Amino acid sequence: SASAEVLREEAAATRDAALSDLLPFGLAVHHAGMARTDRALAEDLFSDGHVRVLVSTATLAWGVNLPAHTVIIKGTQVYNPARGAWAELSPQDVLQMLGRAGRPQFDTFGEGVIITAHSELRYYLSLMSHQLPIESQLVSRLPDALNAEVALGTVRSRADAAAWLAHTYLFVRMLRSPSVYGVSRAEADGDSALASRRADLAHAAAVELERCGMVRYDRRGGRIAPTELGRVASHYYVTHRSMAAYQQHLRAGAGDIDMLSVFALSDEFRLLAVRADERMELARLSERVPVPIRDATAAKVAVLLQAHVARLQLPGFALAADAVYVTQSAARIFRALFELSRARGWARAARCALGWCKQV
Repeated sequence: SASAEVLREEAAATRDAALSDLLPFGLAVHHAGMARTDRALAEDLFSDGHVRVLVSTATLAWGVNLPAHTVIIKGTQVYNPARGAWAELSPQDVLQMLGRAGRPQFDTFGEGVIITAHSELRYYLSLMSHQLPIESQLVSRLPDALNAEVALGTVRSRADAAAWLAHTYLFVRMLRSPSVYGVSRAEADGDSALASRRADLAHAAAVELERCGMVRYDRRGGRIAPTELGRVASHYYVTHRSMAAYQQHLRAGAGDIDMLSVFALSDEFRLLAVRADERMELARLSERVPVPIRDATAAKVAVLLQAHVARLQLPGFALAADAVYVTQSAARIFRALFELSRARGWARAARCALGWCKQV
């Protein structure tokens, strides 16, 4: 057939060996490890109907608009490097993937299949039959969000911060579901605009930022002004917890060992644990990298970063995913460490941090 001829021609031209073997059978794969041309080829052949089955990673559901008749989600757990563990797909991810099936302009109906553990069956059945509200997560990140506004100059006082909160989704959800956010029914009835609660949230966030040295906060008058530390954190998207750790542990004479140890203290890596099955492999890798770190968790972060710089091969999916997570954050964190050292006039520490900026 015409499709078979097209698939044979494209299979001969593709660079990916697995894709080349699968295309003649009307099958294709799609993942981030493939060359961009091969990914585009798989997408085009599937959308044109030459490829009948496309096996892809979960990111395809978000990044590429490919309608299908049937979507099969094989397994609902994905590795989350930020947590250092396997986690269930979010409801939004599942609905987005299933939404590819049976698009009205392309098909009259579609089918969605979820293959998951029996313990999760009730959860996914409720997901299909009930609407789950999307709650705000701003409270957990409020100090960092407020610091960004203070650094920009849009918030200069506690009153400004409370007014800014009135324009957030958090405020919308607090009005709709006050009990979820710790607001009593009596408080919600007595203060329809939740002005007191917004002022309390702004005050608590400002106090936390002041403790970390990121703002100057006049508790009596309510004035909030940024510090150099806060500006650096806002510019490089570094959390207030990370900046507090840098402020406590970074020293003027910091060398490579000190700089990597401080880097590993970043809040981004707090859940990056050393698993039992990784100990031997990390020990072998630590013998091949030039900068040794003693602390176990810090050593993992430092070893993975140095393995990336040295282009060492990492065995195992979880360890490779952790390495990607560490290296994705490395450039901005080291640049923040450089700016922090430069602002304090620490030439040696600044030079060391700049060296790592260039390497990563």
